[in-house]
This record gives sequence, C-alpha cells and structure tokens, in this order.
Amino acid sequence: MQKRIWAIVSLSIIGILIIATIIMANVDVNYKINCANPDFMWVQNADGNEVRVEGEQYDEILNYINNASKESSLTALFGGRINDTAEVTTNSSTTSSSIPSTTNYYVIFEYNDPQKLMVGNNSYKDGDGNEYYYRELVFTVNPSEESGQVRVYIKPFYNSNGEAEIIETYNRYYLVTADFGDLYNYLEESNIA
Repeated sequence: MQKRIWAIVSLSIIGILIIATIIMANVDVNYKINCANPDFMWVQNADGNEVRVEGEQYDEILNYINNASKESSLTALFGGRINDTAEVTTNSSTTSSSIPSTTNYYVIFEYNDPQKLMVGNNSYKDGDGNEYYYRELVFTVNPSEESGQVRVYIKPFYNSNGEAEIIETYNRYYLVTADFGDLYNYLEESNIA
C-alpha cells in the first residue's frame, strides 16, 4: 500500500513539473523600456549620417525594438534573467557626456512633448526626488547572436535651469537586456542610413 502511495505522489510531482515546464516555455517575459512610440524616428550609421524613418520602416524598426528584450520565461529562468528590468544608470562624472561614436547604428526616438522617465511602471526620481523628463532615447544597435546588456542613452528635455532646450548630451542611460541582432541585420539589408 505504501509503495502505491509513493508511486502516485511521484507521478503527481512529475506531472506538475511537466505542466510547469510547458507553461514557462510558452509564457514570455519582456525587459523592454516603458516608453511611448516616438513622434519621429531616426537611424544614424557609423559615418554619422542620420535618416528619418517613416511608414513601414518605422513600424518594422519599432517592432524589432519592442521584441528585442522578449524571451520565454523558461529561458530567462535558466539564464538567470527572470527578474531583469531596464535600469537607469547615472554617469559617474558630474558633467554630461556626448553620445559616443559608433561603428554600427543608433536608432533615435524623438518626442515633441516631454516624456516622463520610467523604470518599469514607476516614475524615475532623480537625486533630489524630482521626476525626470526626456526628449530623446538613443538605442545602441550592434550585431549580436544573443541577449546582452545594451545602452539606451537618455537626452533630457530640460536644462539645469529647468528651461526646455534641445540638449545633445546625456547624463543618464538605460541598461537593458536585449538582442538587437535582427534589427542590425534589417538595417544592414535595407541600407537605411
């Protein structure tokens, strides 16, 4: 009788593990940045050429960016990334920095109105406890074969005096787990910039 009970318990545990594995393999996690669709999208190449993207190309690039941080929860669990989120990092220097030159591509999201910087579903607060607003997000697009840490530079909407201004430097950036390999290949093949 006891052997029969242990057999039933063992089979039940195996069944639960199989069901949990199937569910986790079919449920995706996404570490993407919480941001609105941009008013304008630009692609910049290594030569510094910048091209405005519209229509079908806009939709295609937006789709690649939105899906670059998506993977099955089972893969994320075994990769140690199940609880990863996009993190905002502040430059170690007290001054703003220029976006570094690239040997690959940048995709730039530009907004007409101030956008509130978000970390997940929460507003990001600066060192003084104030909400932070930005005008542009600049995604670094490199060739890759797997997910890795990617920088997304955040260009502020306001200067240090609180006045609206187009600022070409940054002092904060997102670190997000993403695989932009497909986006890189798309930019290479379509010869956008």
